[in-house]
Amino acid sequence: MSVHDLLRPAYRVLTCERGTEALKILESPTEVDVVLTDQRMPEMNGVEVLHRAKQIRPEVTRLLFTAYADIRAVVDAINQGSVYRYIAKPWEPEELEALVRQAVDHHDLIVEKKRLVNELRESNQRLMEANRLKEAFLEVASHELNTPVTVILGMTELWKLTQSGDATATENGWVDRIHGAGKRLATTVDRMLKLARSGDFAKTMTVSPTDLAESIRNVVAEMEPYLSARSQTVELDLAPDLGEAEVDASKFSDIFTNLLINAIKFAPDGSSIQIGATCEGEDHVRFQIRDSGIGIGKVEHPHLFEPFFTGFDTRHHSSGDYQFCKKGMGLGLCLVKTFVKLHGGEIEVTSTPGEGSTFTIDLPRFSAAKKLDTVSA
Repeated sequence: MSVHDLLRPAYRVLTCERGTEALKILESPTEVDVVLTDQRMPEMNGVEVLHRAKQIRPEVTRLLFTAYADIRAVVDAINQGSVYRYIAKPWEPEELEALVRQAVDHHDLIVEKKRLVNELRESNQRLMEANRLKEAFLEVASHELNTPVTVILGMTELWKLTQSGDATATENGWVDRIHGAGKRLATTVDRMLKLARSGDFAKTMTVSPTDLAESIRNVVAEMEPYLSARSQTVELDLAPDLGEAEVDASKFSDIFTNLLINAIKFAPDGSSIQIGATCEGEDHVRFQIRDSGIGIGKVEHPHLFEPFFTGFDTRHHSSGDYQFCKKGMGLGLCLVKTFVKLHGGEIEVTSTPGEGSTFTIDLPRFSAAKKLDTVSA
């Protein structure tokens, strides 16, 4: 049986009488996985053919028929990488079929490796470009964010220095709140920029014992001017034994600030917002923020905590802060979930369109580091 007849049922077999004919096929667009040649060929021997084949198509697997007398040349060719395997004459059909299958698999592995290497190279190039754009964005963002914060802090300091005492207690309170919020914003901007550069939220965590009730009341007090503008009230139902928890005080406040802002914006004028907190055993605390606003639709619900998601009703999108139904950039809830997760907690929301939403947060009372200290002690 000839090699052609043996392999034809399983493979597309191209035959040539001379090495030069085989090389022309390799130089053409014809798809070839394996080249199999005899050592003794007219014009050029098999090792020479396969050596040229390697230069033309390195991924093609190269096999060589040879007699015992040519074994030395074959060994040299194998050592040079020009020949994958050799087949000694006389050959057995089963052995040849098995060897060709191995050669095809070897070719496929080389092609797949080359594809993966190219993909990796392209991915690295895209990553380098993304990093370059990220650095450029951070430089611009740093300037755009820090400049207005500096102006706010500077103007409030100037007002305190230049006002002659004619300001009312209410006005002094407003300026103090603006100044305090500006300082927190400056800290937040600095942390967020460091975070964006490092890619690790946890590096910005500063955990310490924090009075939970006091922190929540401070958030409500800061939002009082906006609540008053909307004729809204906040009903607090905080457990008497709420006590302290190991949290990042700034991020804990940011969680409730963002949720309260949302409640103010999506609840109608004159409505009431409920904030409750209960102890769940010794190690966990549960918080709920409930409003009677427009609610969240089924389509929006799965995407609620995704960055830059603001819902599909673009009529309500604006840069407004607390007006009814005015939507922002879609980062608030994303940050809320991130900060909750950083504390080892969970957040979920239940909502009925037209009736309102309830955000529930479960937080551990002690940080992971605190628990480890307690165990080791």
